[in-house]
Amino acid sequence: MAWSGWFHARPVARGVWLVAEPGHVNSFLVAGRDRAVLVDSGLGIAPIRRVVEALTDRPVDVVHTHAHLDHVGGDAEFDRVAIHPAGVAELRAGASASERRRYLAHTRRMLTAADAYRALDRDFFHLLSADSDPRPLPPGVDETTWAPGPALEPALLADGDVVDLGGRALTVLHTPGHSPDSVCFLDEHAGLLFGGDTVNTGPTYAQAPESDLAAFAASTARLADLADDVHLVLMAHFGRAVAEGAYLREVAAAFARLLAGDAVLRPARDCDDDPVREAVFDACSIYL
Repeated sequence: MAWSGWFHARPVARGVWLVAEPGHVNSFLVAGRDRAVLVDSGLGIAPIRRVVEALTDRPVDVVHTHAHLDHVGGDAEFDRVAIHPAGVAELRAGASASERRRYLAHTRRMLTAADAYRALDRDFFHLLSADSDPRPLPPGVDETTWAPGPALEPALLADGDVVDLGGRALTVLHTPGHSPDSVCFLDEHAGLLFGGDTVNTGPTYAQAPESDLAAFAASTARLADLADDVHLVLMAHFGRAVAEGAYLREVAAAFARLLAGDAVLRPARDCDDDPVREAVFDACSIYL
């Protein structure tokens, strides 16, 4: 199902929808019998709640994989949000104007490059889809008009907590590394893992001051132990939002190799245009 404007939404499993801001970030709506949750609320560049309410008639709360600005921007549209305790301070503080300015500069660079990329993809690669093809910014968006309001005081999520939706449950897995507050959500019955920024098919961001490479490796190893029971991994970024459970082993192996010194490094730049080192593996890469 395609949405005009900023979002693209489509079903990915029974009672689960991808709600993409193509080229930016993916949220996921998960509905049970009694209620639903939105796993992350996106950038807040355009209202997300009306998209969600068109997909389900259940009452919807927000549960966060972590507090970074591209995952929490729609919080003010909802009555209840929840996050790991390590993310509360960042959630309360919100993103600064300089953070928003840097992100919009990245967006404009991406949009400038998009036409050439589309032409190459059309002629050779055939990878772009509505999930990933970036859309123009809504009119008038800049770092002053894009200023998401704060959420109410959040509820807290701890490792092992169960989010009961009625006939469907999500288990909280604390997976620090990308950030201290990072969590994943496991729908054990359906075999679905919502990976946040702990698992991605593009570069994994481990370069920030709050990132912890050893913790990241331990978290991905923990997820790899679940691979046989996970059918789909649902991810927050880049062109491939959905992968098979076996991908968890590939990501964990990449972190293990990196810690062992077995990695090829090349210069790269992250979405803030900051210089980073990129450890390159067959299945993924890691920014340092």
